[in-house]
Amino acid sequence: MRTSAKIITALSVTGLALAAGSAFTGTGVVNAAGSSQFVGGTVSQTVTGATLNSLVYGFTDGTNTAVNKVTLTFAEGVAGKVPTVSLTGGTATTFSCGAIDVSGVSVCDAAVGTSQSGVSSASVTVS
Repeated sequence: MRTSAKIITALSVTGLALAAGSAFTGTGVVNAAGSSQFVGGTVSQTVTGATLNSLVYGFTDGTNTAVNKVTLTFAEGVAGKVPTVSLTGGTATTFSCGAIDVSGVSVCDAAVGTSQSGVSSASVTVS
Protein backbone atom coordinates (compact mmCIF):
# COMPACT_ATOMS: atom_id res chain seq x y z
CA MET A 1 0.00 0.00 0.00
CA ARG A 2 1.29 3.44 -0.80
CA THR A 3 2.16 5.95 1.90
CA SER A 4 -0.42 8.51 0.72
CA ALA A 5 -3.15 5.85 0.80
CA LYS A 6 -2.13 4.88 4.35
CA ILE A 7 -2.28 8.52 5.47
CA ILE A 8 -5.71 9.04 3.90
CA THR A 9 -6.99 5.85 5.53
CA ALA A 10 -5.62 6.89 8.93
CA LEU A 11 -7.19 10.35 8.63
CA SER A 12 -10.53 8.81 7.62
CA VAL A 13 -10.54 6.48 10.62
CA THR A 14 -9.62 9.37 12.93
CA GLY A 15 -12.41 11.51 11.48
CA LEU A 16 -14.96 8.73 12.01
CA ALA A 17 -13.84 8.26 15.61
CA LEU A 18 -14.21 11.98 16.32
CA ALA A 19 -17.64 12.12 14.68
CA ALA A 20 -18.85 9.08 16.62
CA GLY A 21 -17.54 10.48 19.90
CA SER A 22 -19.27 13.82 19.43
CA ALA A 23 -22.61 12.11 18.83
CA PHE A 24 -22.66 11.11 22.50
CA THR A 25 -21.74 14.47 23.97
CA GLY A 26 -24.75 16.61 23.05
CA THR A 27 -24.97 20.12 24.43
CA GLY A 28 -27.36 20.84 27.26
CA VAL A 29 -27.07 17.35 28.71
CA VAL A 30 -26.29 17.28 32.41
CA ASN A 31 -25.56 14.21 34.50
CA ALA A 32 -26.74 15.71 37.79
CA ALA A 33 -30.08 17.20 38.85
CA GLY A 34 -30.40 20.31 40.94
CA SER A 35 -30.91 19.83 44.68
CA SER A 36 -34.61 20.73 44.47
CA GLN A 37 -35.49 18.61 41.45
CA PHE A 38 -37.63 15.47 41.87
CA VAL A 39 -36.03 12.85 39.62
CA GLY A 40 -37.43 9.34 39.34
CA GLY A 41 -35.51 6.93 41.45
CA THR A 42 -36.98 5.20 44.45
CA VAL A 43 -39.21 6.53 47.18
CA SER A 44 -39.53 4.14 50.11
CA GLN A 45 -43.16 3.22 50.81
CA THR A 46 -44.83 1.56 53.78
CA VAL A 47 -48.48 0.51 53.76
CA THR A 48 -50.52 -0.65 56.74
CA GLY A 49 -54.07 -2.03 56.74
CA ALA A 50 -54.65 -2.64 53.02
CA THR A 51 -53.06 -3.76 49.77
CA LEU A 52 -51.89 -0.74 47.78
CA ASN A 53 -51.86 -1.29 44.00
CA SER A 54 -50.46 2.11 43.04
CA LEU A 55 -49.38 5.47 44.41
CA VAL A 56 -49.16 8.37 41.96
CA TYR A 57 -47.78 11.79 42.82
CA GLY A 58 -49.29 15.02 41.49
CA PHE A 59 -47.10 18.09 41.20
CA THR A 60 -47.67 21.84 41.39
CA ASP A 61 -46.19 22.47 37.92
CA GLY A 62 -44.24 20.96 35.04
CA THR A 63 -40.94 20.90 36.93
CA ASN A 64 -42.19 17.92 38.98
CA THR A 65 -40.43 19.07 42.13
CA ALA A 66 -43.24 19.88 44.59
CA VAL A 67 -45.87 17.23 45.45
CA ASN A 68 -49.36 18.61 46.12
CA LYS A 69 -51.47 15.50 45.46
CA VAL A 70 -51.19 11.76 46.02
CA THR A 71 -53.58 9.36 44.29
CA LEU A 72 -53.84 5.95 45.92
CA THR A 73 -55.37 2.84 44.33
CA PHE A 74 -56.13 -0.10 46.61
CA ALA A 75 -57.14 -3.72 46.12
CA GLU A 76 -60.77 -4.69 46.85
CA GLY A 77 -62.27 -4.71 50.31
CA VAL A 78 -61.50 -1.23 51.65
CA ALA A 79 -64.19 0.95 50.02
CA GLY A 80 -65.49 3.66 52.35
CA LYS A 81 -62.41 3.72 54.58
CA VAL A 82 -60.33 6.90 54.81
CA PRO A 83 -56.55 6.45 54.44
CA THR A 84 -53.85 8.71 55.82
CA VAL A 85 -50.70 9.68 53.95
CA SER A 86 -47.50 11.01 55.44
CA LEU A 87 -44.57 12.03 53.24
CA THR A 88 -41.08 12.56 54.61
CA GLY A 89 -38.24 14.62 53.23
CA GLY A 90 -38.13 18.34 52.61
CA THR A 91 -40.59 20.65 54.33
CA ALA A 92 -43.50 18.54 55.57
CA THR A 93 -47.08 19.42 54.72
CA THR A 94 -50.40 17.86 55.70
CA PHE A 95 -52.33 15.75 53.18
CA SER A 96 -56.08 15.12 53.55
CA CYS A 97 -57.47 12.01 51.88
CA GLY A 98 -60.98 11.32 50.68
CA ALA A 99 -62.76 8.05 51.40
CA ILE A 100 -61.74 5.13 49.18
CA ASP A 101 -64.34 4.82 46.41
CA VAL A 102 -65.83 1.58 45.03
CA SER A 103 -63.08 1.38 42.41
CA GLY A 104 -60.44 1.49 45.19
CA VAL A 105 -59.23 5.06 44.58
CA SER A 106 -58.58 7.77 47.15
CA VAL A 107 -57.16 11.21 46.34
CA CYS A 108 -55.09 12.99 48.98
CA ASP A 109 -54.58 16.74 48.59
CA ALA A 110 -52.03 18.94 50.32
CA ALA A 111 -53.34 21.76 52.48
CA VAL A 112 -54.40 24.72 50.32
CA GLY A 113 -51.42 26.58 48.89
CA THR A 114 -48.85 24.07 50.16
CA SER A 115 -46.71 21.33 48.64
CA GLN A 116 -43.79 19.13 49.67
CA SER A 117 -40.44 18.95 47.88
CA GLY A 118 -37.65 16.45 48.46
CA VAL A 119 -39.94 13.48 49.15
CA SER A 120 -37.93 10.44 50.25
CA SER A 121 -40.62 8.16 51.69
CA ALA A 122 -44.38 7.71 51.88
CA SER A 123 -46.37 6.06 54.65
CA VAL A 124 -49.98 5.00 53.96
CA THR A 125 -52.33 3.74 56.66
CA VAL A 126 -55.88 2.41 56.25
CA SER A 127 -57.86 1.63 59.40
